[in-house]
Amino acid sequence: MGLLSKFMNALIGEPPVSKTATQPGPKLARQNVPNPTQQQTTQRKSTVQSRQTQQLTQPSQSSQLTRSSYRAQTQTTARNTSVTTNRSRAQSHANSQPAQKLMPQPMLPAEQIERARNIIGKIEKHELSDEQISAIAGAGHNTLVLAGAGTGKTTTIVGYIAWLLNTGTATPEEILVLSFTKASADEMSNRITQSTGKVIRACTFHSIGLEICRSSTIANRPIIDGHTSNNVVRNAFEYLLEHNVSYRLLAFKLMSQQLLDKYSTAARLENFQLPTDDYAFNQYRQNLIDTTQTIIQHMRSNNIDTAGMQALNERYGGKNIGRNREMLQLIEPLYHAYVQNFATNNGIDFPGMIVDAISCVNNGSYRHPYKYVLIDEYQDMSRPRYELIRALRLQHDFSLFCVGDDWQSIYRFAGSDLHLILDFDRIWHAWGPTRMFQITTTRRFRQSLIDASGAFVMRDTNLYVKHLNNPSDKKDYSLKALGGHTEEERFNVIVEQLRKLPKTASVLLLGRYRSDINLMIRCDQSGLFSIDQSTGNIRFLEKPDMDIRFMTAHASKGLQRDFVFLLCCSGGLKGFPSTIPEEPLLGLLLPEVERCPHAEERRLFYVAMTRARHKLVLFDCKTMPSVFVQEVIFNLPKSRAERELAKAETNRALGRNKPAAAGPALPPVDVAAVTRVGAAVQHAVFGRGVVTEFDGRFVTVEFSGMRVKKLDAALVAEKHLLWDL
Repeated sequence: MGLLSKFMNALIGEPPVSKTATQPGPKLARQNVPNPTQQQTTQRKSTVQSRQTQQLTQPSQSSQLTRSSYRAQTQTTARNTSVTTNRSRAQSHANSQPAQKLMPQPMLPAEQIERARNIIGKIEKHELSDEQISAIAGAGHNTLVLAGAGTGKTTTIVGYIAWLLNTGTATPEEILVLSFTKASADEMSNRITQSTGKVIRACTFHSIGLEICRSSTIANRPIIDGHTSNNVVRNAFEYLLEHNVSYRLLAFKLMSQQLLDKYSTAARLENFQLPTDDYAFNQYRQNLIDTTQTIIQHMRSNNIDTAGMQALNERYGGKNIGRNREMLQLIEPLYHAYVQNFATNNGIDFPGMIVDAISCVNNGSYRHPYKYVLIDEYQDMSRPRYELIRALRLQHDFSLFCVGDDWQSIYRFAGSDLHLILDFDRIWHAWGPTRMFQITTTRRFRQSLIDASGAFVMRDTNLYVKHLNNPSDKKDYSLKALGGHTEEERFNVIVEQLRKLPKTASVLLLGRYRSDINLMIRCDQSGLFSIDQSTGNIRFLEKPDMDIRFMTAHASKGLQRDFVFLLCCSGGLKGFPSTIPEEPLLGLLLPEVERCPHAEERRLFYVAMTRARHKLVLFDCKTMPSVFVQEVIFNLPKSRAERELAKAETNRALGRNKPAAAGPALPPVDVAAVTRVGAAVQHAVFGRGVVTEFDGRFVTVEFSGMRVKKLDAALVAEKHLLWDL
């Protein structure tokens, strides 16, 4: 059970707004705020039904940390002292009534839309759509706008600001626009100024948090950047690993049981030298460092210390309680080194910009001037960001206008909580009813891709139903799947497809992970491409004017290109969907995993699909195909005849109707080399690993991600599946 899931239980049962707020409570009538119409509702097939009915007690405060001058209140006492267990949640889920889902408001009457359009004027030389106008002119005190990919989220926000200014509802100083990255905030600021001629405060949550901190009693605290903080954690880990025997043995155990067995005797010696020439050790060590850094960042973001984590684990750790205890033993000295670093310098770290800002608002050392707060990409909201907005509203209420798309919520690993958008009306119910609008018209990509991607993502029935459309009635064929049995075959298909494109086309090569670019690097034996791995820019020497770039699916969000090639369509741990397991301790700090299989991976695949203006090409691995690709292709047609034709086409494209063409003869595998204990090997499917045992027939290999496989040595040699590095 995730920490944010327990937080959600508290949100739904939160008490009315404090009577000490400077304005009347949010349920009181306001001038110039239209009375919301009765919301139409429908049942949601949701996994979080019990959250809406649980009433929780008021929090108690934990004691101040003795090793730091800053508060790090434990979640179990600082937020909610009465939190349901998994068993009680399941019982209340079974007994509770189904949750209700907001239905979108209807569009305003045509004459009202026209009057509003005249008031707003053109935005960036274009008139807003009727859907956008309805969301702007029909907004209430709590407004959620669900805008699909390419439907104009930013122009809707700019249009709403123009509406507020042109109707005299607000002055520029009374409007705040919040976004999640500096680049998007800067772009938003420029677009607002160009369209309205006014300067509006548009910034990130961390920027407004820092502004709050610096305008309060802690104004002069220097910023401790993430790079410095991570180095503090890394240096403390490396020192303890080298000089503390018990810590070293614990680290080896958490890295891999095989590593512990291999080095347990030697690692007990004071003068033990770290095996830096051992590939497996280096990989596991780096992974453990990265994981501890991530956990510490989330602990700071959630304002919880190691004592709070221990209490959380004892209550919710379940089958992972033992490993979590060991992880906390490993993390505790690193966490204190992290906290001591900024405490010594009286600095403020990145998570602290929001954590400390909440304290400044709550204690009254900062007073905000805003009447309207607009939030872009609301599906990326995290619990700390919500708490900051809530604290500001409790101090001095304002109208909230949020634009987002639940279909594109893909940052759970960074703390984003999908339920903050799905349960928007219940979370903000103390401030009155919510009006929800949908914007569904897009010109970014074509209707066939709209239909395919929409049907794919809506297999998750917890999401809002939306039906995007492209006003063009032109027939199109914007999606196809190709494949190959080997990397070389897929590379050759990629080259063939690039040769068919216009010489000035823009192309986006997408991977699930950064390492997916290795397909292009390893297979380019003829020097067809010049690849800059630091930027992702790729130059195709046969068509030097073609704009080609590689990036991950996560990084592509918000971008678009003429053609998109999705390179990583395979099964396996690092396939799409990815099945790499999550560190259990980190899971306690993140929103609860959804019950729909691969729910966030599905939304990420949707994001990748919707980057293409003209055509999306899925490159599938024939030997281990992606279940996502199979689902997309098989569900494309509507009629039975079309379905059979599509199935036959898919089988042909994936090579299922004919034997694989004979490739060049592969060199023989050196069986002795790939069965030697300690040897570094490469498997065609499982990737790199280290041989840990050989019994004469079966070779045991530990691959990255703590996967241990027992392989038939003769078979992998015959099939050329395993080779030495």
